[in-house]
Amino acid sequence: MLLLPSRKMRGRHKAPPPNRSGTAIVELAVCLPFLGLMIFASLEGANMLFVRQALVQSAYETSKASARVKTTQAQAEVIGRQVLAARRIDNPTFTFTPADVDALAPGTPFTVSVSAPGDSRSITGIGPFNGLTIQAQATMNKE
Repeated sequence: MLLLPSRKMRGRHKAPPPNRSGTAIVELAVCLPFLGLMIFASLEGANMLFVRQALVQSAYETSKASARVKTTQAQAEVIGRQVLAARRIDNPTFTFTPADVDALAPGTPFTVSVSAPGDSRSITGIGPFNGLTIQAQATMNKE
């Protein structure tokens, strides 16, 4: 026959649970700065990718406009600036290679390079892309 301890005896021999009342607060205090850093780094990285994509689009639109016979180089640059202004990107720089696209013979390739400061859409102003220049280029043939 198997003897089991009575109900009164079962609960008496257990050790009391450890006191963990402040553990969650300490874990939060350790992890919260890291989580905040990760969130802001993700936002800055996404903004950098947005600026890069906008520069690619601007370079493409500028070179497409420059390739046309009836559009001057200055008009094409205005189109590229409008693309960037719509995306709130400040201080772009346009470079045409060769310098005078209007004088090119039909079928001659040319390149449009567009660059902007890396912090032109920064949220914090202290991100890792401050001081960097983001650049994109597009090459087309003159019509």
